[in-house]
Amino acid sequence: MPLKTYLLPVLALLLTFTACKKKNSNGDPAPQEEGLVISLENVTEGAYTAAPGSTYTFQVKVTSAMPSKGVTVDITAITDPGGIVIPQNLIAPTTDGTISINLSGLKPLQIVKVTVVITSAGKSNNVVTKSFWITNKEPQ
Repeated sequence: MPLKTYLLPVLALLLTFTACKKKNSNGDPAPQEEGLVISLENVTEGAYTAAPGSTYTFQVKVTSAMPSKGVTVDITAITDPGGIVIPQNLIAPTTDGTISINLSGLKPLQIVKVTVVITSAGKSNNVVTKSFWITNKEPQ
């Protein structure tokens, strides 16, 4: 009967050691990607900007560390009010820290809300969204 007395503590001890075993034996985890931080140049974020004509160029500057696979840029321009989408040129993924964007199709005296979405090409949940409004001040 002494075997029954020792069996329960030995099993408990065995379970404790196997439960504490390291679960990830692949080595060090992959380094975390720094969160994107960007700024807009030649426009005022969250405010109105005057364009001298139907096109306007501004820059997106990545002030954080650039992700190793670069970033993708998505530009949306929608009339406000009205909600009419003004198509913009696609921007190729880049690893450049300063990205020039040329807005086009701005009609005279029409307010357009521009939304810039910057996403890490390697980590889709590392995203920054910035918005501003622009008006073509060119007379009709």
